[in-house]
Amino acid sequence: MLISENCLTFAAMKAVLGLIFSMFLLAGCVVDEASGNEESETTDIVKVGDRLPSFSVETITDTGRSAFSSDGLTGRAVIVFFNTTCRDCQRELPKLEAYYRQHRDDAGFQLVAIAREQAEADIAAYWEANDFTMPYSPQEDRKIYNLFATLTIPRVYFCLQSGVVTWMGVEAFDLPVGE
Repeated sequence: MLISENCLTFAAMKAVLGLIFSMFLLAGCVVDEASGNEESETTDIVKVGDRLPSFSVETITDTGRSAFSSDGLTGRAVIVFFNTTCRDCQRELPKLEAYYRQHRDDAGFQLVAIAREQAEADIAAYWEANDFTMPYSPQEDRKIYNLFATLTIPRVYFCLQSGVVTWMGVEAFDLPVGE
């Protein structure tokens, strides 16, 4: 009797461990895929109605390099946080590229895609493979990202020239129409 109870207990533990493993796989980019760190809860630092934190990054486009600063917005701005190894980001980045192409010639419009822990060469290869033209900023750490949140990508912030956030999307989203 003891042997069959142990087998049942082992089978139950195996099933529970399988379920837990599956949950981690479905966690998407809540698990930091770039570094493998598991994180426990979503934490938004910047929310709708908040003013952007002060930051500046170097951006790369197909025409060269320039600077983007939250203190120098020229109009409506879109700030994106991503990592190209994140499945949710891979799903959402094409939507953002389409939005960028639709609005890039609008007066004062700015968009910058800021990497979370990813090097320039990896991003450049992904951008080229996907025919992306939106400006990006490689960041090999979380210094800029941590001004906005501690968990979950992709993240998108729509802002006014004043730097006030009017809309944000996290992980999966439909971009606002008319913004």
